[in-house]
Amino acid sequence: MSMEYIESSSATALHSFINFAEFVAQTEFLADEESEEFKEQYGRAWFEMELVNSLALAEWEQDGCPREWGKIWGEKYKEEAKETLHEFLEVVKKWPD
Repeated sequence: MSMEYIESSSATALHSFINFAEFVAQTEFLADEESEEFKEQYGRAWFEMELVNSLALAEWEQDGCPREWGKIWGEKYKEEAKETLHEFLEVVKKWPD
């Protein structure tokens, strides 16, 4: 998995809070073999996504894990998730060759 994988899988990351959670989980360690400088930038950008992800999942669990939670995702978390995803993808564009 690499930059190409991240860019292609990011296309559906905002469709639901579950998609976003899966994307965040799948991308956590992908830069581990890169330079320390890049890993640090990647880690900071990834962590911003994880913060949004954690808050959304915590609220979903507090609500009893309902099947239909898309409205709350859209109203409370999707925009911030979009912003953090955009920032993350900006870092990914700098992926070392």
